[in-house]
Amino acid sequence: MKFQKMDRQKHDSNKVSAIIYEADVDTFNFFFGNKEKASKKIEKLVTAGDNDLGFQRTYVVTNEENQILGVMVYSTGGEDDKFRQSKVIFKNFNIIDSLKFIMIEVLDGIFLSDLEENDYYFAIVAVEEDSRGQGIGSFIIEGGIKEARKQGCKRVVLDVDFENKAALRFYKKLGFKKFNTKSFSFFRWEKEVYNMEYLLNDD
Repeated sequence: MKFQKMDRQKHDSNKVSAIIYEADVDTFNFFFGNKEKASKKIEKLVTAGDNDLGFQRTYVVTNEENQILGVMVYSTGGEDDKFRQSKVIFKNFNIIDSLKFIMIEVLDGIFLSDLEENDYYFAIVAVEEDSRGQGIGSFIIEGGIKEARKQGCKRVVLDVDFENKAALRFYKKLGFKKFNTKSFSFFRWEKEVYNMEYLLNDD
């Protein structure tokens, strides 16, 4: 397997987008209805770049046939540019869909981890459905931690849905620890997450 930065010329953006969708099905379905609609909209952001889901922030895991098995989307503390992100969103979507993506950003800002300047944040860690149980998730985390070290980060941060007990056990096994809990509800949509950290100077 290979862990590598996404290349729009080489990697299937439709597949990347479908895997990103699977990482937060409930949120994307709430705002966009179903997998097909949501994935198409996600793909626009992936290929456009310069936003939280853009190809510049995306790594993929591929097999020998260059098929995409998993995806990681990251950001680092102190680099957030909401104005630039909003410009990309409004350039690629109608006003209604743009406002939906802005709302997702606002909600994420409420319950996702608060980042410090030297943090490396795993925004998305997802494995293609048919490839789960093969160690790909661990492979992604290991690759992401190496990238965090290369960038001189002090901490790797991620969020785990309160109901996803398997993911919580998985990240604890890899050395992540809970440092906060946040929750939020919005009409029929609600979310509660554990904020987790992995201190790079501890190992």
